[in-house]
Amino acid sequence: MTILEEVNASGGDDVIIRTLEITSPAWADPILLATGFLDQVCTTEDNRTLTFRGVNMSITLPKKNNKGNQTLAFSVDNTTGEVSRFVDSAVAANARATVIYRTYLSSNKSAPQEKPYRLVVLSGELQGIIAQLQCGYFNPIGTAWPRRFLTADYAPGLRYLT
Repeated sequence: MTILEEVNASGGDDVIIRTLEITSPAWADPILLATGFLDQVCTTEDNRTLTFRGVNMSITLPKKNNKGNQTLAFSVDNTTGEVSRFVDSAVAANARATVIYRTYLSSNKSAPQEKPYRLVVLSGELQGIIAQLQCGYFNPIGTAWPRRFLTADYAPGLRYLT
């Protein structure tokens, strides 16, 4: 049993800190968010020390099943309009945003307590002062079809076509 499973089962004094690192080529620095109202300084799996800004955020984790549409949904406060500005700049640049979801414990912020989820932002919605984004593991838009490319190594007869 991992320490995170133990905290989920028994509670205790430890608090689970959920963080999001949102990146896109449309903006220079990543957006770093943490659940709660206090900023959190945490070390990532690749030994970067990042300061995650505490915000009013809710996260719905994906179901652990064998379906291809596993999505993580999160809602964040957009009172300042910051989320709207980032979304507008990503749309204007036609850039894709990616999210890394990490889980820490308040007693140990030196590394994530489970393997980070790496997701692609699939859709978003701005409703008043709430921004809701859906992220997914499987990216059908970025998947090549056919999956196997026809090359001269795979199909030698292609050499003779002009």
